[in-house]
Amino acid sequence: MNIYPMAVIRGCRVALHLIYGALLALCYPHLDRARQLRMLRKWSKQLLGILNIRIGADCHLQPSGCLMVANHVSWLDIFVLNTIQPAHFIAKAEVRGWPLIGWLCKRSGTIFVERTLRRDAAKVNQSAATLLRQGACVGLFPEGTTTDGSRVGHFHSALVQSAIDAEVMLCPVALRYLDAEGKPATAAAFTGDTSLALSLLRVLCCRQINVSVAFPPALPAANGNRRMLARMAQESIAHSLQTSPPRLQPEPVPSAAIPLLSTQSAYVLLLDPVINQLAR
Repeated sequence: MNIYPMAVIRGCRVALHLIYGALLALCYPHLDRARQLRMLRKWSKQLLGILNIRIGADCHLQPSGCLMVANHVSWLDIFVLNTIQPAHFIAKAEVRGWPLIGWLCKRSGTIFVERTLRRDAAKVNQSAATLLRQGACVGLFPEGTTTDGSRVGHFHSALVQSAIDAEVMLCPVALRYLDAEGKPATAAAFTGDTSLALSLLRVLCCRQINVSVAFPPALPAANGNRRMLARMAQESIAHSLQTSPPRLQPEPVPSAAIPLLSTQSAYVLLLDPVINQLAR
């Protein structure tokens, strides 16, 4: 793994973007849902832009009130999905202890679950079902761990119960990371004993990563069986990963009127984007 100058520049920009995110997080819980979704989508898209990660998606999810279930490859998964459909994600309790990132996740409404405690799953299902009934999207990685992206692990069904209780749609999402040549991007995989710092370094050193996001048909969860729903979602995602990835979305042309005030080019004005978000 070669550390080239661009990786150092990216690393500095990521650090500044995290500081910017911390400032946004101070006001995030006090905003209405529409502003929260816009803020979350914009911040996630900017982070992926810094890392030169491009997304190709075959369609979009319904705007609200669904449980997204996706295969889990990387810590990048959450930001990829938030760029497409911002959601409250269910994450393992260990994430809460990650420096700064854990705090940001907590402020943005992440639901933490202690997987070793069965009774904790019931509490998480109740919290997730409440959000789903309110029209929010909730994200879940039923594998409970990450893979290298070449396969889909077993889907645990316990937390699928929230979609059944809230009587919403279960929306499978297939994630696949590719390099500029269309080959699997192993740098994105967050597996084994790899630390978050080392994983971030690998991503920073990767010149470009493309993410293929596919949405198999949604499954109605009302009155369903959670084990059957989990198995159907797992099979549909596995099938999607065997098909050709969708084309990358063309990058939008930035407006010439505002480049000097963008969060990408003017991090010295960190407070200015916060004020602008509150004013909208």
